[in-house]
Amino acid sequence: MNEHPFKILYLMTDPFGMGGVQSDLKALGPYFVSRGHEVVVACPSGDQVDVLTRGGVTHIPFSVHFRTPGQFGDQARKLRSLIERVQPTVLAPQSIRASWICHAAAKNLPLARVTTIHNIHSNMNALWAGVILNRASHLVIFESDHEHRRITRLGLSRRKTRVIPSGIDTETFYPDPEARQKMRAALPDLGPDDVVFGCVARLSEEKAHDNLLASYAVVRKSYPKTRLVLVGDGPLRGEIESRARELGIAPFVHFAGQQRNVREWLNLFDVFVLASTRESLPRAAREAMACGLPVIATRVGATREAVRDGENGFLVPPAQVDSFARAMIHLLFDPDLRVRMGRESRRMIDARFSQSTWLADNESVYKVAGSLAGRFSSREIGPRLLDPAVTPCS
Repeated sequence: MNEHPFKILYLMTDPFGMGGVQSDLKALGPYFVSRGHEVVVACPSGDQVDVLTRGGVTHIPFSVHFRTPGQFGDQARKLRSLIERVQPTVLAPQSIRASWICHAAAKNLPLARVTTIHNIHSNMNALWAGVILNRASHLVIFESDHEHRRITRLGLSRRKTRVIPSGIDTETFYPDPEARQKMRAALPDLGPDDVVFGCVARLSEEKAHDNLLASYAVVRKSYPKTRLVLVGDGPLRGEIESRARELGIAPFVHFAGQQRNVREWLNLFDVFVLASTRESLPRAAREAMACGLPVIATRVGATREAVRDGENGFLVPPAQVDSFARAMIHLLFDPDLRVRMGRESRRMIDARFSQSTWLADNESVYKVAGSLAGRFSSREIGPRLLDPAVTPCS
Protein backbone atom coordinates (compact mmCIF):
# COMPACT_ATOMS: atom_id res chain seq x y z
CA MET A 1 0.00 0.00 0.00
CA ASN A 2 1.26 3.48 -0.86
CA GLU A 3 2.45 5.49 2.14
CA HIS A 4 1.10 8.76 0.75
CA PRO A 5 -2.05 7.96 -1.24
CA PHE A 6 -3.98 10.69 -3.02
CA LYS A 7 -7.56 10.86 -4.21
CA ILE A 8 -7.74 12.53 -7.60
CA LEU A 9 -10.78 13.89 -9.42
CA TYR A 10 -10.20 14.33 -13.15
CA LEU A 11 -12.57 16.66 -14.98
CA MET A 12 -13.01 16.31 -18.75
CA THR A 13 -15.39 18.20 -21.02
CA ASP A 14 -15.53 15.57 -23.79
CA PRO A 15 -17.20 12.14 -23.65
CA PHE A 16 -14.96 9.25 -22.64
CA GLY A 17 -14.47 7.66 -26.04
CA MET A 18 -11.43 7.40 -28.30
CA GLY A 19 -8.96 10.27 -28.13
CA GLY A 20 -5.58 11.37 -26.81
CA VAL A 21 -6.78 12.64 -23.42
CA GLN A 22 -8.89 9.53 -22.92
CA SER A 23 -5.93 7.30 -23.83
CA ASP A 24 -3.82 9.06 -21.21
CA LEU A 25 -6.42 8.53 -18.50
CA LYS A 26 -6.91 4.89 -19.49
CA ALA A 27 -3.24 4.40 -18.61
CA LEU A 28 -2.90 6.76 -15.65
CA GLY A 29 -6.12 5.83 -13.84
CA PRO A 30 -5.64 2.05 -13.47
CA TYR A 31 -1.94 2.56 -12.70
CA PHE A 32 -2.72 4.92 -9.84
CA VAL A 33 -5.35 2.51 -8.53
CA SER A 34 -2.79 -0.30 -8.59
CA ARG A 35 -0.51 1.95 -6.53
CA GLY A 36 -3.13 2.41 -3.80
CA HIS A 37 -4.58 5.76 -4.89
CA GLU A 38 -8.23 6.55 -5.58
CA VAL A 39 -9.20 7.83 -9.03
CA VAL A 40 -12.47 9.42 -10.12
CA VAL A 41 -13.14 10.68 -13.65
CA ALA A 42 -16.03 13.12 -14.16
CA CYS A 43 -17.08 13.57 -17.78
CA PRO A 44 -19.87 12.66 -20.21
CA SER A 45 -20.20 8.93 -20.80
CA GLY A 46 -18.63 7.29 -23.85
CA ASP A 47 -17.83 3.90 -25.32
CA GLN A 48 -14.49 3.60 -23.49
CA VAL A 49 -15.79 4.06 -19.93
CA ASP A 50 -15.70 0.30 -19.36
CA VAL A 51 -11.90 0.36 -19.80
CA LEU A 52 -11.70 2.76 -16.87
CA THR A 53 -14.05 0.89 -14.59
CA ARG A 54 -12.34 -2.44 -15.26
CA GLY A 55 -9.15 -0.80 -13.99
CA GLY A 56 -10.79 0.23 -10.72
CA VAL A 57 -11.48 3.84 -11.71
CA THR A 58 -14.78 5.42 -10.73
CA HIS A 59 -16.63 7.24 -13.49
CA ILE A 60 -19.22 9.89 -12.70
CA PRO A 61 -21.29 11.25 -15.61
CA PHE A 62 -20.85 15.02 -15.58
CA SER A 63 -21.27 17.55 -18.37
CA VAL A 64 -19.62 20.97 -18.57
CA HIS A 65 -21.52 23.20 -21.00
CA PHE A 66 -22.07 26.91 -20.57
CA ARG A 67 -22.52 29.93 -22.82
CA THR A 68 -23.73 32.61 -20.43
CA PRO A 69 -22.53 33.81 -17.01
CA GLY A 70 -25.68 32.36 -15.50
CA GLN A 71 -25.01 28.93 -17.00
CA PHE A 72 -21.39 29.14 -15.85
CA GLY A 73 -22.49 29.86 -12.30
CA ASP A 74 -24.94 26.99 -12.35
CA GLN A 75 -22.28 24.57 -13.61
CA ALA A 76 -19.82 25.77 -10.98
CA ARG A 77 -22.35 25.12 -8.21
CA LYS A 78 -22.99 21.60 -9.56
CA LEU A 79 -19.26 20.93 -9.67
CA ARG A 80 -18.83 22.25 -6.15
CA SER A 81 -21.49 19.80 -4.98
CA LEU A 82 -19.69 16.96 -6.79
CA ILE A 83 -16.36 17.92 -5.21
CA GLU A 84 -17.88 17.99 -1.74
CA ARG A 85 -19.34 14.53 -2.37
CA VAL A 86 -16.16 12.98 -3.77
CA GLN A 87 -13.75 14.74 -1.34
CA PRO A 88 -10.63 14.56 -3.54
CA THR A 89 -7.19 15.75 -2.45
CA VAL A 90 -6.27 16.70 -6.05
CA LEU A 91 -8.50 18.31 -8.63
CA ALA A 92 -7.15 17.63 -12.13
CA PRO A 93 -8.91 19.49 -14.96
CA GLN A 94 -7.83 18.41 -18.45
CA SER A 95 -8.41 21.62 -20.41
CA ILE A 96 -8.60 25.41 -20.16
CA ARG A 97 -12.39 25.29 -19.93
CA ALA A 98 -12.31 22.65 -17.20
CA SER A 99 -9.64 24.61 -15.29
CA TRP A 100 -11.72 27.79 -15.23
CA ILE A 101 -14.82 26.10 -13.88
CA CYS A 102 -12.74 24.17 -11.33
CA HIS A 103 -11.36 27.48 -10.11
CA ALA A 104 -14.86 28.91 -9.74
CA ALA A 105 -16.06 25.81 -7.91
CA ALA A 106 -13.08 25.15 -5.66
CA LYS A 107 -10.99 28.34 -5.29
CA ASN A 108 -11.59 28.47 -1.53
CA LEU A 109 -11.27 24.72 -0.88
CA PRO A 110 -8.04 23.32 0.64
CA LEU A 111 -7.20 21.00 -2.23
CA ALA A 112 -4.65 21.23 -5.02
CA ARG A 113 -5.68 22.11 -8.58
CA VAL A 114 -3.28 20.59 -11.11
CA THR A 115 -4.19 21.15 -14.77
CA THR A 116 -2.88 19.06 -17.66
CA ILE A 117 -2.75 20.77 -21.05
CA HIS A 118 -2.68 18.26 -23.90
CA ASN A 119 -3.26 20.73 -26.73
CA ILE A 120 -4.98 24.04 -27.42
CA HIS A 121 -6.28 24.07 -30.97
CA SER A 122 -8.05 27.44 -30.83
CA ASN A 123 -5.82 30.50 -31.15
CA MET A 124 -8.42 32.51 -29.26
CA ASN A 125 -8.29 30.07 -26.34
CA ALA A 126 -4.50 30.21 -26.43
CA LEU A 127 -4.52 34.00 -26.09
CA TRP A 128 -6.41 33.72 -22.80
CA ALA A 129 -4.75 30.53 -21.58
CA GLY A 130 -1.90 32.17 -19.69
CA VAL A 131 -4.20 34.56 -17.83
CA ILE A 132 -6.72 31.85 -16.95
CA LEU A 133 -4.17 29.25 -15.87
CA ASN A 134 -2.18 31.71 -13.77
CA ARG A 135 -5.31 32.32 -11.77
CA ALA A 136 -7.06 28.96 -11.95
CA SER A 137 -4.31 26.39 -11.35
CA HIS A 138 -1.67 25.76 -8.73
CA LEU A 139 0.44 23.80 -11.24
CA VAL A 140 0.16 23.12 -14.98
CA ILE A 141 1.49 19.97 -16.61
CA PHE A 142 2.23 20.18 -20.34
CA GLU A 143 2.66 17.13 -22.53
CA SER A 144 4.87 18.89 -25.05
CA ASP A 145 7.57 21.54 -25.15
CA HIS A 146 5.65 23.17 -28.00
CA GLU A 147 2.53 23.94 -25.94
CA HIS A 148 4.69 24.87 -22.95
CA ARG A 149 6.62 27.48 -24.94
CA ARG A 150 3.47 28.75 -26.59
CA ILE A 151 1.51 29.38 -23.40
CA THR A 152 4.38 30.68 -21.28
CA ARG A 153 5.03 33.24 -24.03
CA LEU A 154 1.39 34.28 -23.62
CA GLY A 155 1.70 35.02 -19.94
CA LEU A 156 1.69 31.79 -17.93
CA SER A 157 4.38 31.83 -15.25
CA ARG A 158 7.08 29.31 -16.10
CA ARG A 159 7.44 28.61 -12.40
CA LYS A 160 3.94 27.11 -12.38
CA THR A 161 4.69 24.61 -15.14
CA ARG A 162 6.18 21.21 -15.72
CA VAL A 163 6.65 19.32 -18.99
CA ILE A 164 5.89 15.59 -18.73
CA PRO A 165 5.52 13.98 -22.19
CA SER A 166 2.95 11.21 -22.17
CA GLY A 167 4.44 7.74 -22.50
CA ILE A 168 3.68 4.85 -24.82
CA ASP A 169 3.00 1.35 -23.50
CA THR A 170 5.56 -0.79 -25.29
CA GLU A 171 3.98 -3.95 -23.89
CA THR A 172 0.89 -3.08 -25.94
CA PHE A 173 2.54 -1.47 -28.97
CA TYR A 174 5.48 -3.33 -30.48
CA PRO A 175 6.60 -4.91 -33.76
CA ASP A 176 4.46 -8.03 -34.16
CA PRO A 177 5.31 -10.20 -37.20
CA GLU A 178 2.46 -12.63 -36.48
CA ALA A 179 -0.10 -9.82 -36.39
CA ARG A 180 1.37 -8.40 -39.61
CA GLN A 181 1.02 -11.73 -41.39
CA LYS A 182 -2.55 -12.21 -40.13
CA MET A 183 -3.67 -8.70 -41.07
CA ARG A 184 -2.10 -8.77 -44.51
CA ALA A 185 -3.81 -12.07 -45.23
CA ALA A 186 -7.15 -10.61 -44.13
CA LEU A 187 -7.02 -7.43 -46.21
CA PRO A 188 -8.84 -8.14 -49.50
CA ASP A 189 -6.74 -8.31 -52.68
CA LEU A 190 -3.51 -7.25 -50.98
CA GLY A 191 -0.49 -8.55 -52.90
CA PRO A 192 2.65 -9.82 -51.14
CA ASP A 193 4.72 -6.88 -52.45
CA ASP A 194 2.09 -4.17 -51.93
CA VAL A 195 3.16 -1.31 -49.68
CA VAL A 196 0.56 -0.20 -47.15
CA PHE A 197 0.34 3.40 -46.02
CA GLY A 198 -1.85 3.73 -42.97
CA CYS A 199 -3.33 6.28 -40.62
CA VAL A 200 -5.07 5.93 -37.26
CA ALA A 201 -7.05 9.09 -36.59
CA ARG A 202 -10.52 10.44 -36.05
CA LEU A 203 -12.21 11.33 -39.33
CA SER A 204 -12.52 15.02 -38.55
CA GLU A 205 -11.49 18.28 -40.18
CA GLU A 206 -8.16 18.86 -38.41
CA LYS A 207 -6.83 15.44 -39.46
CA ALA A 208 -7.05 16.55 -43.13
CA HIS A 209 -7.85 13.17 -44.63
CA ASP A 210 -8.86 14.97 -47.83
CA ASN A 211 -5.25 16.12 -48.27
CA LEU A 212 -3.99 12.63 -47.49
CA LEU A 213 -6.29 11.13 -50.12
CA ALA A 214 -5.08 13.67 -52.67
CA SER A 215 -1.45 12.78 -51.91
CA TYR A 216 -2.19 9.10 -52.19
CA ALA A 217 -3.87 9.68 -55.55
CA VAL A 218 -0.55 11.09 -56.79
CA VAL A 219 1.29 8.04 -55.42
CA ARG A 220 -1.09 5.60 -57.13
CA LYS A 221 -0.21 7.08 -60.52
CA SER A 222 3.46 6.29 -59.96
CA TYR A 223 3.17 3.02 -58.11
CA PRO A 224 -0.05 0.99 -58.27
CA LYS A 225 1.13 -1.71 -55.84
CA THR A 226 0.04 0.33 -52.84
CA ARG A 227 -2.88 0.59 -50.47
CA LEU A 228 -4.09 3.25 -48.06
CA VAL A 229 -5.75 2.07 -44.84
CA LEU A 230 -7.66 4.51 -42.64
CA VAL A 231 -8.45 3.34 -39.10
CA GLY A 232 -10.93 5.52 -37.22
CA ASP A 233 -14.36 7.00 -37.53
CA GLY A 234 -15.88 10.43 -37.21
CA PRO A 235 -18.27 13.04 -38.55
CA LEU A 236 -16.57 13.38 -41.94
CA ARG A 237 -16.53 9.71 -42.92
CA GLY A 238 -19.18 10.14 -45.63
CA GLU A 239 -17.37 13.11 -47.14
CA ILE A 240 -14.01 11.35 -47.07
CA GLU A 241 -15.40 8.22 -48.72
CA SER A 242 -17.00 10.42 -51.37
CA ARG A 243 -13.69 12.20 -51.95
CA ALA A 244 -11.93 8.86 -52.49
CA ARG A 245 -14.49 8.01 -55.18
CA GLU A 246 -14.02 11.41 -56.85
CA LEU A 247 -10.25 10.85 -57.01
CA GLY A 248 -10.73 7.40 -58.50
CA ILE A 249 -8.87 5.65 -55.66
CA ALA A 250 -11.80 4.21 -53.69
CA PRO A 251 -10.97 0.56 -54.58
CA PHE A 252 -7.50 1.03 -53.07
CA VAL A 253 -8.53 2.83 -49.85
CA HIS A 254 -9.72 0.65 -46.98
CA PHE A 255 -11.91 2.34 -44.36
CA ALA A 256 -11.49 0.14 -41.29
CA GLY A 257 -13.64 2.20 -38.94
CA GLN A 258 -12.97 2.41 -35.21
CA GLN A 259 -10.89 -0.52 -33.98
CA ARG A 260 -9.74 -1.69 -30.58
CA ASN A 261 -6.90 -3.93 -31.81
CA VAL A 262 -4.88 -0.92 -32.96
CA ARG A 263 -1.50 -2.66 -32.57
CA GLU A 264 -2.50 -5.30 -35.12
CA TRP A 265 -3.59 -2.64 -37.61
CA LEU A 266 -0.37 -0.69 -37.10
CA ASN A 267 1.65 -3.82 -37.81
CA LEU A 268 -0.23 -4.15 -41.10
CA PHE A 269 1.22 -0.80 -42.20
CA ASP A 270 4.59 -0.24 -43.86
CA VAL A 271 4.49 3.54 -43.33
CA PHE A 272 2.38 5.59 -40.94
CA VAL A 273 1.01 8.82 -42.44
CA LEU A 274 -0.59 11.79 -40.71
CA ALA A 275 -1.62 14.88 -42.71
CA SER A 276 -3.10 16.95 -39.87
CA THR A 277 -3.41 20.72 -40.02
CA ARG A 278 -3.50 20.87 -36.20
CA GLU A 279 -1.77 18.58 -33.71
CA SER A 280 -0.08 18.62 -30.36
CA LEU A 281 2.10 15.58 -29.59
CA PRO A 282 0.28 12.95 -31.67
CA ARG A 283 -0.20 9.73 -29.71
CA ALA A 284 -1.15 7.66 -32.75
CA ALA A 285 2.11 8.54 -34.48
CA ARG A 286 4.09 7.54 -31.39
CA GLU A 287 2.18 4.26 -31.10
CA ALA A 288 3.15 3.62 -34.72
CA MET A 289 6.75 4.41 -33.83
CA ALA A 290 6.60 1.88 -30.99
CA CYS A 291 5.53 -0.68 -33.59
CA GLY A 292 8.68 0.10 -35.57
CA LEU A 293 7.20 2.23 -38.34
CA PRO A 294 8.62 5.22 -40.18
CA VAL A 295 6.29 8.21 -40.01
CA ILE A 296 5.39 10.87 -42.57
CA ALA A 297 3.63 13.78 -40.88
CA THR A 298 2.94 17.46 -41.27
CA ARG A 299 5.13 19.98 -39.49
CA VAL A 300 2.49 21.25 -37.06
CA GLY A 301 2.30 21.63 -33.29
CA ALA A 302 4.59 19.32 -31.36
CA THR A 303 4.81 16.69 -34.09
CA ARG A 304 8.49 17.51 -34.61
CA GLU A 305 9.17 16.38 -31.03
CA ALA A 306 8.30 12.83 -32.11
CA VAL A 307 9.17 12.80 -35.82
CA ARG A 308 12.74 13.82 -36.65
CA ASP A 309 12.89 14.76 -40.31
CA GLY A 310 15.23 12.41 -42.14
CA GLU A 311 15.82 10.24 -39.07
CA ASN A 312 12.66 8.29 -38.30
CA GLY A 313 10.48 9.74 -41.04
CA PHE A 314 9.74 12.93 -42.92
CA LEU A 315 8.05 16.19 -41.97
CA VAL A 316 6.33 18.24 -44.66
CA PRO A 317 4.40 21.52 -44.57
CA PRO A 318 0.67 21.15 -43.91
CA ALA A 319 -1.72 21.12 -46.88
CA GLN A 320 1.15 20.57 -49.34
CA VAL A 321 -0.25 17.62 -51.28
CA ASP A 322 2.66 17.21 -53.69
CA SER A 323 5.29 17.45 -50.94
CA PHE A 324 3.51 14.81 -48.91
CA ALA A 325 3.23 12.57 -51.97
CA ARG A 326 6.96 12.93 -52.68
CA ALA A 327 7.77 11.80 -49.15
CA MET A 328 5.49 8.78 -49.60
CA ILE A 329 7.16 7.88 -52.90
CA HIS A 330 10.61 8.29 -51.35
CA LEU A 331 9.86 5.62 -48.74
CA LEU A 332 7.89 3.55 -51.21
CA PHE A 333 10.94 2.95 -53.39
CA ASP A 334 13.45 2.47 -50.56
CA PRO A 335 12.52 -0.50 -48.35
CA ASP A 336 15.91 -0.40 -46.59
CA LEU A 337 15.26 3.19 -45.55
CA ARG A 338 11.86 2.15 -44.21
CA VAL A 339 13.56 -0.46 -42.04
CA ARG A 340 16.24 1.94 -40.75
CA MET A 341 13.71 4.67 -39.95
CA GLY A 342 11.42 2.17 -38.29
CA ARG A 343 14.21 1.02 -36.00
CA GLU A 344 15.00 4.62 -35.13
CA SER A 345 11.32 5.21 -34.34
CA ARG A 346 11.33 2.38 -31.83
CA ARG A 347 14.61 3.56 -30.30
CA MET A 348 13.17 7.05 -29.81
CA ILE A 349 10.11 5.68 -28.04
CA ASP A 350 12.27 3.73 -25.61
CA ALA A 351 14.57 6.71 -25.03
CA ARG A 352 12.16 9.67 -24.93
CA PHE A 353 8.62 8.44 -24.38
CA SER A 354 8.93 5.81 -21.69
CA GLN A 355 5.57 5.04 -20.13
CA SER A 356 7.15 4.10 -16.79
CA THR A 357 8.83 7.52 -16.52
CA TRP A 358 5.60 9.32 -17.47
CA LEU A 359 3.55 7.40 -14.92
CA ALA A 360 6.11 7.89 -12.15
CA ASP A 361 6.50 11.62 -12.81
CA ASN A 362 2.73 12.20 -12.74
CA GLU A 363 2.39 10.17 -9.56
CA SER A 364 5.18 12.18 -7.93
CA VAL A 365 3.40 15.48 -8.68
CA TYR A 366 0.03 14.25 -7.46
CA LYS A 367 1.49 12.73 -4.29
CA VAL A 368 3.02 16.07 -3.34
CA ALA A 369 -0.17 17.91 -4.25
CA GLY A 370 -2.31 15.47 -2.30
CA SER A 371 -0.09 15.70 0.76
CA LEU A 372 -0.80 19.45 0.99
CA ALA A 373 -4.59 19.11 0.79
CA GLY A 374 -6.39 19.80 4.04
CA ARG A 375 -3.24 20.97 5.79
CA PHE A 376 -3.07 24.34 4.07
CA SER A 377 -5.49 26.82 2.54
CA SER A 378 -5.92 27.03 -1.22
CA ARG A 379 -3.82 30.19 -1.22
CA GLU A 380 -0.98 28.45 0.65
CA ILE A 381 -0.98 25.27 -1.43
CA GLY A 382 0.28 27.00 -4.58
CA PRO A 383 3.60 28.32 -3.22
CA ARG A 384 4.29 25.07 -1.37
CA LEU A 385 3.58 22.96 -4.44
CA LEU A 386 5.90 25.16 -6.48
CA ASP A 387 8.81 24.87 -4.05
CA PRO A 388 11.61 23.40 -6.23
CA ALA A 389 12.81 21.37 -3.27
CA VAL A 390 9.42 19.66 -3.14
CA THR A 391 8.29 19.45 -6.78
CA PRO A 392 11.05 20.29 -9.30
CA CYS A 393 9.51 22.03 -12.32
CA SER A 394 10.74 22.32 -15.90
